[in-house]
Amino acid sequence: MSQLTRRELLKSAAVLGAAAATGPALGGTARAQTTQKRELVVAQGGDISTFDPHISTSSNDIRVSFNVFDNLTSRHADGKLYPGLATEWNLQEQTTWVFKIRQGVKWHTGEPFAAADAKWSLERTYDPAHKTRVNTVFTSIDRIEAPDPATLIIHTKKPDPLLPARLAFYGGQIVSKKYFDQVGADGFRAKPVGTGPVKFVSWTKDDRLVLEANADYWGGKPDFDRMILRAVPEMAPRVAALLKGEVDIITQLPPDQGERVNANASTRVAGALYAGLYVLAVNSKVKPLDNPLVKHALSLAIDRELIVKELWRGRGIVPSGPIAKGDNHFDASLPPLPYDPKEARERLKKAGYKNEEIFIETTSGYTANDKPMSEAIQAMWRDAGINCKVEVLEYSVRAQKNREKSFKGLWWSDPTSTLGDPDGMMWRLLGPGGPQDYWRHARWDELGNAARFSVDEKFRAQAYKEMTAIALEHFPWIPVIQPYEDYGLQKHVEWTPNPNQAFEIRKFNFRFRRA
Repeated sequence: MSQLTRRELLKSAAVLGAAAATGPALGGTARAQTTQKRELVVAQGGDISTFDPHISTSSNDIRVSFNVFDNLTSRHADGKLYPGLATEWNLQEQTTWVFKIRQGVKWHTGEPFAAADAKWSLERTYDPAHKTRVNTVFTSIDRIEAPDPATLIIHTKKPDPLLPARLAFYGGQIVSKKYFDQVGADGFRAKPVGTGPVKFVSWTKDDRLVLEANADYWGGKPDFDRMILRAVPEMAPRVAALLKGEVDIITQLPPDQGERVNANASTRVAGALYAGLYVLAVNSKVKPLDNPLVKHALSLAIDRELIVKELWRGRGIVPSGPIAKGDNHFDASLPPLPYDPKEARERLKKAGYKNEEIFIETTSGYTANDKPMSEAIQAMWRDAGINCKVEVLEYSVRAQKNREKSFKGLWWSDPTSTLGDPDGMMWRLLGPGGPQDYWRHARWDELGNAARFSVDEKFRAQAYKEMTAIALEHFPWIPVIQPYEDYGLQKHVEWTPNPNQAFEIRKFNFRFRRA
C-alpha cells in the first residue's frame, strides 16, 4: 500500500465520522450560555463494566468510581496533591506514615466513616481472596494500623516517598467494610455505597446510570441534583447529542469534530494533554508475539506521525517510549519512535515470520479513535508484510478479557500515569502480577522493584532509563500516541478536565453557569 493510499484511508475514516455526525444538530438554534438546569447529563464512549473500584481501572469505570467513592488524598487538575478523607499526613520515621482522618464523614447509608474502613479497603486491594485489578498498587505496604477512628498508620516495607500519591488514585478508593460484609460482593457491585459527592440510584445496562447528588457531602453538595451517565459508543450520535443540547458533556471527542463543536454557538471544547499513553498492549506469551523481532517490526511499521496528523488533527504527540511526556524521569533525549517499513520487513525476515495471523482486538469508543487507528495500523502492517486481523469487541467482552488476561494478540490500552512517575504507570501495569503481566524480564523486574523503594532520584532516573531501553527491546507495549484528551461541553458548563482521566465533578471543579 502506498503512502498516498494510507493517507487517503486515514482521511476517509475522519470524513466518514464527520459526515455521520451531521444532520439535525447543525440546524438547531443556539442555546443561551446560562441555564436553569439541575441535572448533569454526560455521554461517554462505553458502558460501565463494574462499580467495584478495586476491580477496574478503565476510564469509563473510573468516571463513576472516583465520584461515588473518596480517596485519602486527591490529585486535582493542576497536578497537585490535596487532602481527601485524610486531612493531613506526615512521615514520622522512614517507613511510617501517619494520616489524620477527616471527622464527620458519612457513608451514603448514613453510617459514620472511620480509619478502620480505610485500613480494610487498602488491605483488600492486595488480599488474594478479593482478586482485585489493583493488587500491585500498594505492594510497598507492610502493615496498617487504625488505633482510633481518627488515625491511620501505614508501615511500609522500605521507604516509599510516593505513598501519599499512590493513595490518590487506583486502588485508593475507600470502601465500607460493614456494608460490604452485609451485602456481599455481588450486592456491593449491584448497588455501590461510598462517601463521595454522588450516590447510586439505578443502572440500565448499555443505556444509562443515574446518580444523585450527596447533599451531606463533606466537600459540599455538587452543583446539580442528579447526574445521568449515558453509554453512547458511536462517535456520531455522541457528538450530535451535544450539538442538539441533549447532553452537557461528552467524553472522547474526536479531534476532527473539535472545529464543529467550537463553531456551534452553544458548545465548546475543553482538553488536556493526557497524562499517559495510548498503546497497543501485547500478549507476549503467544506466538509469534513471543519473538521481540516481530514486535520490533510491528512498531517500525506504524506511521505514527501520519496518525497524529490525519486521525488526531495534530492533537497528540509521537511517544519515544513507555514513559509519558510530563512524567518524572521522562527522557527528553530519546527520539520519537521511528517509522521504517523496510527495516520492519528485515526484522520479520530475521524472526522467521511465516505470515502467522496477528490480532488487534479493539473496541469502538473505549478510547477515542480506537477502531479507526486499528484499521489504519492494519493497513500499514499489511503494507509491511504482516498478516493482521482486526476484531471489534463489545466493551463488556474487553473487560472480561482484561480480568482473565485472555487477549490473544494486541489490544488498545490507555495506561494512565497515576503518580506523575513511571512507578505509577509502567511498573504498576507491567510489573510482576500486574494487570498486564504478559511478559517478564529479570533485569527489568529487579530495576523496577529497586526504583520504587529508593529515595535517591539519581538512581531512580538511571533505573528508569535502563528499563526504558529494555522495554524498547522487548515491547510489552507498542506505544502509538500521547493524545490530548478532549471533551465537548455546553457553554453553560464550567469544568476543567483532569489529565489523568479522573472525571472531577466535585464542587470545586464543576458548576453550571446560571442566569
